[in-house]
Order: sequence, then structure tokens, then C-alpha cells
Amino acid sequence: MIELNQMAVVLGLIAAGLIPISASAAAPFGQNLIANGDAEADVGSQTGDVIGPVTGFTTTGNFTVVAYSAGGGFPLATDPGPVNGGLNFFAGGPNIELSTASQSIDVGAGGSAIDGGNVTFALSAFLGGFDGQGDNAVLSLSFLNAASMTLGSASVGPVTEADRGGATGTLFRQETGLIPIGTRTIDVTLTMTRLAGAYDDGYADNLSLVLSPVPEPSSALILLIGGGLVAWIYRVRRKAKVLRFGV
Repeated sequence: MIELNQMAVVLGLIAAGLIPISASAAAPFGQNLIANGDAEADVGSQTGDVIGPVTGFTTTGNFTVVAYSAGGGFPLATDPGPVNGGLNFFAGGPNIELSTASQSIDVGAGGSAIDGGNVTFALSAFLGGFDGQGDNAVLSLSFLNAASMTLGSASVGPVTEADRGGATGTLFRQETGLIPIGTRTIDVTLTMTRLAGAYDDGYADNLSLVLSPVPEPSSALILLIGGGLVAWIYRVRRKAKVLRFGV
């Protein structure tokens, strides 16, 4: 018969994740699935002109990558935005009202966990625009099944001129939720919209999509029981101490 001390050690190892209780964690989990989401795979434009193709994305309009050192009214590394913004950010581009950049991400390797309703997503980005203009950026998801039918959607943004307080730069936005059952592909689209001026000053940086498995009911039950047993062991020991020493 296992002693209480040994049981406590085992349960502690389970709770710490050192003894696996679920094999649901698979390839697409726990990492940013958006390729080149930080805009660092290309040499950013110093003028705001179009560079292309933009690594990892299928683009429309004049979507481009601009260097934080460009100046001329574009965001600087010292303006509101990510602390780890790197060298570049995304912009809508010159002489265009609408630009987009998209990726299609295969999440079939996590299909079993997704179909169990046990996978969450965290979508985030720094989004913004220029000065007092209303140009903006929106990062959106479409969840598709194996037949390319849309099962659901999610988005972050836009960050408005009022949100920015009229300052040039980007602000952090995040959305979380459950991946729809049956999802096999996630389409990611960054949309830049021009509302004033000649340049589409929708700006974005540090795009991120991370999927995470949630504990299966059996795993959660084991942890709950384990926590209860540890508490019971403590109470038994405390009671024994009181009986032995009268304290």
C-alpha cells in the first residue's frame, strides 16, 4: 500500500506537469502561428513606398513594410507601440484606400483536440494610425472546416484616432476564445483602411495567433482530487501533532 508521503509526491509531480496526464498538446499549440508577424523578415522601406513581396503574406493594394527609422511622420520606435517592435512595422501604403495581407494556417495536426472543444485561441496585435487621421488596421480570423466552410470568426481592432488620443503610433489589442469544433484551417487577414489623406496610414506590428489546449475533464478531475488529498494529508498530520504534543 502506497504511503501518504509517496502519494503526495506523485500528486505534486502531476500538478507540476512532470507526470503527463494528457496527450492533447500537439504541433500547432503554444507558438505564434503567424509567419513574419513582427514584420522583420524584410528590409523596411525608408520612404513608405511599396516593397514586395512581403514575406509570408498574400497582399492586395499597396500593403508594405516601413522602417521605424523612416521618419517623415511615420511611427518612430519612441512613439506608442510595442517595446520589442524591432526595426519595422506594416502599413497600408501610398495612394490606396484599402490594403490587405493574408495567410492560411493549417491546424489539422490539432484536429483531435479541436474536435473535443478543448482548444482556445489568443489573437493579438499592435494596431494604430497617423496623427489625427482615422486611418486604421483590423486583424481578423476565419475558422474553416475541411470543406473550406466558415465556422466562425474573430477580430481585433480598429484602434481609432480617439483611442490614440490623436498621437501617431499603435496600441495593443487582444481577443481570446474557443476554436470552433471542426476547424482545420484558420485564415488570417490584416486590413488597412484609409479615411483621410493620400497615404493609407493603417499601421500594425507584432501580429500573433497562439492556440492552447485546455485541460480535459479527466485531467482536471485528477488535479482536483490530488489537491483534496494533499489538503487531507495536511489535516491528518496536524491532528496527529495536536494529539501527541497537545498543541
